[in-house]
Amino acid sequence: MKISNLGEFGLIERIRKKVKKTSSGSGVVVGIGDDCAIVKSNKVKNFLFTTDTLIENIHFSRKYFNFFDIGYKSLVANLSDIAAVGGLPLYCLVTVGFPSNIEVQDIDNLYNGITTLAAEFNVKIIGGDTVKSPDNIVVSITVIGKTVYGNGILRSGAKAGDTIFTTGTFGDPAAGLFLFQKNISGWEKIKKKHLKPYPKIKEGIFIAKSMLATSMIDSSDGFDKSIRLICEESKVGCEIYTNKIPVSSTLTKLCSLNNLSLNKFVLFGGEEYELLFTVPTNRKKFFEKRFYPVGKIIRKREIIYLDKNGKKLNLNNNGYDHFKK
Repeated sequence: MKISNLGEFGLIERIRKKVKKTSSGSGVVVGIGDDCAIVKSNKVKNFLFTTDTLIENIHFSRKYFNFFDIGYKSLVANLSDIAAVGGLPLYCLVTVGFPSNIEVQDIDNLYNGITTLAAEFNVKIIGGDTVKSPDNIVVSITVIGKTVYGNGILRSGAKAGDTIFTTGTFGDPAAGLFLFQKNISGWEKIKKKHLKPYPKIKEGIFIAKSMLATSMIDSSDGFDKSIRLICEESKVGCEIYTNKIPVSSTLTKLCSLNNLSLNKFVLFGGEEYELLFTVPTNRKKFFEKRFYPVGKIIRKREIIYLDKNGKKLNLNNNGYDHFKK
C-alpha cells in the first residue's frame, strides 16, 4: 500500500498507533493527534511542543515568496498550533536546509522574517540545525510554549449543543495562491493573506482564559478539514451555516467577477490560521461581540452544510492533503 492510499491523516493515525507505547506516560498529557503535544510541568501550567516543516515547491514557491516571507510564514505555522490550544509561545528551534548556491544575503532575509515575528510575540530562538539540501529550501521549526489555563484546549471536547465559532474570515489565502499560480495581476490584499498570514495567539489566550471553550483547532488545513477533525476527535457531528462563515468583500468580488467558486476557497482552501472553537450555547453571548458563530455541534456523527434557507448542501470533502493526488 502506498502513502497516497492512506492520505496525510491516515498516515498520522497509523504512526500514532505504531508509537503508542512510547508516546504516553512520563507526564505526557496529550501526544500525537492534536495541535500540540502537552507535557506536565512541576507547576500549574503545562509545556506545549509543536513542530512544522515548510518545503519549497510544496508549501511555497520562490516565484512569488521572497526570503523574508518564507521565514515569516514558517514561524506562523508553528505559532498557530500554540494558539490552537490557547497557549503562550516561549522558545523555538530553527532547522534549515539550503542548496549550496543560495546567497548568504537571502539566508539573512529568511532569518529576518523569523526574528521579526518572534520578537513580536517575545519568542526566543534558542537553537536548531543547518544542513545542505540537494535542490529545495527546507525550513523546520519547533516551538515550545506553555498553557495559560489547565491542560489547554483540545480538539476532543466538543459536546452536542455547543455553538461553533471562528475568529475571522476564510478563503483569502487560498485565493491568493490561485492568483499567484494563474499569474493574475492586482488583488494585492488577497495575495498578502497568502504570503503573510497572522497567528491568532492573542485570540487563543483570550478564549483559554474564559475557561468556556470545549474544543479548539486552527484552520491551517481549511475550514472543512478542521471542523471534521474536531468532530472526529470529539465523536460528534455538526451543522454549519455557510452564509454565516465570515468572508471578505474582496474575495466575494473576486469570485463574482471571475466566475469562481466561493465555497471552494472558503471551505476547502486552508492556511487562514484562524481558530475554530466550540462553547456551550448558554455561554455563547460572551463571544458573540468578538467572534463569529457559524454552526452547532450535533450528536449524529455527520458534517452537514446548510445554505441561508436551511437547505442541505452536497459538498465534496476535497481539502488539502499532503499525500493524496
